[in-house]
Amino acid sequence: MSLPIIFLPAMPCDGRMYADQIEGVSDLVSPSVYVLAERTFAESADKLLASTSGDFILAGTAYGGCIAMEVLAKAPERVRGLWLMNCQPGAHANPEAVRATSIRIRSGDHERVIAEFADNAIPSDDSDSRATFVRMARDAGTEIFAGQSDATLTRSDRWSTLASSNVPTLLIWGNADRFVPIEVGLQIADLIPHARFESLDGCGHFPSLERSSICTRIARDWMINNVQRDMR
Repeated sequence: MSLPIIFLPAMPCDGRMYADQIEGVSDLVSPSVYVLAERTFAESADKLLASTSGDFILAGTAYGGCIAMEVLAKAPERVRGLWLMNCQPGAHANPEAVRATSIRIRSGDHERVIAEFADNAIPSDDSDSRATFVRMARDAGTEIFAGQSDATLTRSDRWSTLASSNVPTLLIWGNADRFVPIEVGLQIADLIPHARFESLDGCGHFPSLERSSICTRIARDWMINNVQRDMR
């Protein structure tokens, strides 16, 4: 039986964020997608751990990457590989902005928040990725979006978790991201000597969506040469 890989989408997204990767690595691993929206990141991590068994690879983007780091902190012995994209290991720097966004989502400004998020997350010349994001955000609905927004206030500082990790790690970073700059990814790579770091020019907050085939190719190579090698 192949090793599971659990995909953890960005806020407020779903498995469409990883459609190319799910198809492209399914001969190597057993993929599943978890959309988690518990009150805190710790509760989301606990829910994932309680609903799964055995070891797995975690692949997380942005919000999902923060949950992946929370899982790593709670159960490092179960994580066989860690694939992070455009996520922030530190505590949130602007809680008031988060609270204001959550209020706007719940008070009828949902569509405008989605549009603003798309503007900041994805470069303007990538209309296809923006359209896919908007569809995912609309389908998620206001409560999931607002609940995930609230949960970002509970983000713990996980720099020390990463620094002490021995898990094979892949970092793929869109270097045009307005939310989490490439410097954050480079800092993580410096902390984890065995990490593989890939920067994608002109890519924003969602590498697996915006540069789907490139991400799949990089991920396959990483799994074959790192994660699966460690299983032999």
